[in-house]
Amino acid sequence: MASGEMIVLKLKELFGENEQFTEEIGEEMRKQILANAAEGRREEYNSAVGLAMLFDQAGGHLTAEMAAAIEISREADVHIVNLIEEIKEEWDKWDCRDGEVDDQLTFDNFYIGFMAPYFGCYRCEDSQLGLSAIDMDNDGMVDWTEFRFYLIWAGRQYPDVKNSQELLDKAFRFGLIPAMKDECDRIRGKL
Repeated sequence: MASGEMIVLKLKELFGENEQFTEEIGEEMRKQILANAAEGRREEYNSAVGLAMLFDQAGGHLTAEMAAAIEISREADVHIVNLIEEIKEEWDKWDCRDGEVDDQLTFDNFYIGFMAPYFGCYRCEDSQLGLSAIDMDNDGMVDWTEFRFYLIWAGRQYPDVKNSQELLDKAFRFGLIPAMKDECDRIRGKL
């Protein structure tokens, strides 16, 4: 979990300097993340849009840059939702392969269905650690909600994607793979 200070650094990185970007608002945003989680809301806070919406929820007043990012996202939202639905249809084809349709894929099925173009070897250590990184609830499966999180992030961060394959590519290359690398480094004691 990010500290309030880290959240403010990300605000400044994405939106520049602003007098509202204080440690106090960062702490309020951190508390809002915890409140959302306690309510069972799985939100995305890493994109400019996700962070701007969190800022607003925590009592901040949206800057012009934040409002513009949210507006662009809203304009693209229907398109992104349709792309995510296309990916979900593919997910469902893989979901039934273990005999149960439960919005969960075995690591094997997730690798074959989605991850193989980005990782050359299923049995390699990095692939196995990467699969563990996406398994946020540590149940040995990849849940749709865990994967969808990255698709939403990619759609917010790259609203101009043309098709579901491009959305998947952005989600893997700029979301999942860096997160997996961070997890691998953490597990190996490098962080």
